[in-house]
Amino acid sequence: MRTPTRRATLGALAAFAAAPHARAQAYPAKPIRILVPYPVGGIVDIVTRALADPMQADLGQPVVVEPKPGANSTLATAMVTQAPADGYTLVMATIAHVVAPLLQAVSYDPIADFQSVALVAVATSVATVNPAVPARTLKELVEYGRANPGKLHYLNPGNGSSIHLSAELLKNRYKFDMVSVPYRGIPPGMTDLLEGRLQVGLLPTTLALQHVQAGKLRALAVLADKRLSTLPDVPTFAEAGFADAQVMSWYVIAVRAGTPAPIVERLHGSAMKALGNAETRDRLIKAGCEVPAPRAPAEVMAMWKADHARYGRLVKEAGIKGES
Repeated sequence: MRTPTRRATLGALAAFAAAPHARAQAYPAKPIRILVPYPVGGIVDIVTRALADPMQADLGQPVVVEPKPGANSTLATAMVTQAPADGYTLVMATIAHVVAPLLQAVSYDPIADFQSVALVAVATSVATVNPAVPARTLKELVEYGRANPGKLHYLNPGNGSSIHLSAELLKNRYKFDMVSVPYRGIPPGMTDLLEGRLQVGLLPTTLALQHVQAGKLRALAVLADKRLSTLPDVPTFAEAGFADAQVMSWYVIAVRAGTPAPIVERLHGSAMKALGNAETRDRLIKAGCEVPAPRAPAEVMAMWKADHARYGRLVKEAGIKGES
């Protein structure tokens, strides 16, 4: 049996080392999947499809959106860690990506097992009250809650959701009484909010707007970087003096950790190109989202780490539990 020469061995090693680069250069060579942790037709699905269409045109391969709801949004996330780290299986991560592992056992590490690709959008929402509540500002709501323990109840569409975290963070920071009333999603609780059995609702902008304009709810403040053109007289949380009680509800494309850097860069560039498209931005705005300033993948990973730590503290302080 011939012993490999030193030159042959070095050549084999070089070929092995070059393989990931060669795969990255050929990327993409087949359809790409973006897994969505929520059902068809929801805001996460809408945001993902708004991005997938222009990315498909740019990448030259089908970009298939696959809703995979289940396990409190962790099913799709876990599927990414079970797929090869080759850039063909992505997930549209939401704030639940860093919060769900704080509330339930999962098979993955939300930071170490993933590589962020691009921050796509940030959802806006509106703090509303039933008109029977005398408060007309967030400050007045806090004062009313302090003076009237047990009288404020808010719509909680799911433990660990951005709406739940926003309400608990506001309550925890400013020490006033407001009772969580859990529902499976927002729609089941809307009748109770509109009819006054609930007093407070932190609602997605598109949903809140129709009821505020009809006079069925009163808007106190918006969770957004700037005032909304549709509610120009309603201040932001920061303008109202509650900047430290904001929960940023973000949408981030991510892949499995270990995906070659050139592939991550290719996907990031394609996503940024898509977000520069006027039609894409219009679709996201109509869905109640803002398109944030571009952030490099490393910046998004830093945001994930900070949010995981921040909401970890909130979960402990507020005694938030996972859903049974």
